[in-house]
Amino acid sequence: MSHDTRPRALTAMDIAIVACGVLIMAFGIGKLTGTLDPLLARRGVGALIGLVLVATGNFVPKLRLFQPSTGAAHVNAIDRFAGWTFVVCGLAFAAVFVLAPADKILVVPPLIVLAGFLAVLARWLIWKRKQPGRLSPHLTPGRLAMAMVLAAVLWTCAIFLADVVWGDSVSRWMAILFAIVLSAFVALRVVKQSGAPKA
Repeated sequence: MSHDTRPRALTAMDIAIVACGVLIMAFGIGKLTGTLDPLLARRGVGALIGLVLVATGNFVPKLRLFQPSTGAAHVNAIDRFAGWTFVVCGLAFAAVFVLAPADKILVVPPLIVLAGFLAVLARWLIWKRKQPGRLSPHLTPGRLAMAMVLAAVLWTCAIFLADVVWGDSVSRWMAILFAIVLSAFVALRVVKQSGAPKA
């Protein structure tokens, strides 16, 4: 008898991401209180964001991020490609944050992640173009969680780049905007699910 491993995979992914989130907050508090050197705190936060991407990429094939609601050929290959791409980008992101000179850590890692996301997008678009008809995604809790984490990582990279180009005045508002949008999205999902008819 085969059991669906997706609920366990989602739980494991959530635990890994929450653990990284707690450590990120610890580094942030350490920087704010002055108990940690600001550069060390920044390196620690960057390394943990990279590990979040590694954890998420590891679960992409298990939770089948790109699986449409109708069966389609070779979609598992895209999930494996995306998973490996995110894992490699996350490791590179973390390594650069830990090892690179201080003036490069807010520029190079975001560009690595952006390149990875573009590679996954290109791979998916090539596959989608070969599929007959329109494919509608089947939204599951695992896919929604992964999409939110990936969006958060991508937006964090955009904040880093904005901080380099325009400074705190722009990057701070980008962080606030993302928090508002994310909170509104979660609230809408909760309202929608609570209003859905029970099976």
